[in-house]
Amino acid sequence: MSDVVTPADDEDGSGDAGGTGGRRSSRTRKAAELAAVVSAVTALAALVFGLLGVIGTGGAAGEGRDAGSGPSTGEAAPPAESPSASTTGTPPISSAPPAATRTPSPSPTSAPPPLPRGWHVVRSKALRVEVAVPDGWKLATDTALQSTWVSPDDRYRIGVKRDGTHGSTAQSAAIGQLAWYRKPEESKMEALQAATHPDRQGGKPAVRLEMDFHWPASAVPCHRTEIFVAGEGGQVYQLHVNDQQYGTKPSALPQLLATARAQLRTDLTV
Repeated sequence: MSDVVTPADDEDGSGDAGGTGGRRSSRTRKAAELAAVVSAVTALAALVFGLLGVIGTGGAAGEGRDAGSGPSTGEAAPPAESPSASTTGTPPISSAPPAATRTPSPSPTSAPPPLPRGWHVVRSKALRVEVAVPDGWKLATDTALQSTWVSPDDRYRIGVKRDGTHGSTAQSAAIGQLAWYRKPEESKMEALQAATHPDRQGGKPAVRLEMDFHWPASAVPCHRTEIFVAGEGGQVYQLHVNDQQYGTKPSALPQLLATARAQLRTDLTV
């Protein structure tokens, strides 16, 4: 019986063919593994370069936004554009009120308002003062201390006075004058009721004195309003308007006072 050779025992026969196929498979696997490694390295390199680019750009932009973060290591971003003086748009809001809403107090040198019909301005050189009185009123008192005009029916009086007896301020003059009025034996005012109020006259601080009283042997109520305002040389001006029959019928005193004081000019040059 002849010997039988099997593939396992023949290194040059069919067993050689199987070895050649194994070597080819091994080379194929190695090539695939090499390609995978190259691809991974390439991807990693791309990722690294990409990260470097982002970090470089981000650092420059961050330093441009925050100047206080330290010295810049890259190219800083351009500064923000500042508004130009010629830029049009909504102006900044001011905390100050608009000038149009302010109402300045009239100054002594401002022009007086127009006189109502039936009135005229009179001047007292001795008192250095001007005031308005209705037409037809007569001058009852005219001295170096005061001047007084009386209505034709003897009901109303408008007077001006310049005095430094009670001090050089409107407040001190009002206090001193009221103290004298409270002496009925001297002022002849009985059942006097009085109140003072802060006021302004010709752009200056003033005091308004309101009084109700009656004269001796008469039950007819009277009302008197006085305005005190300081003048030059320690003198105080006093404008007064009287209604000798206050309460008996509608009084024109408020209108008389408003017109007279609107035309009041003090410390005039002769």
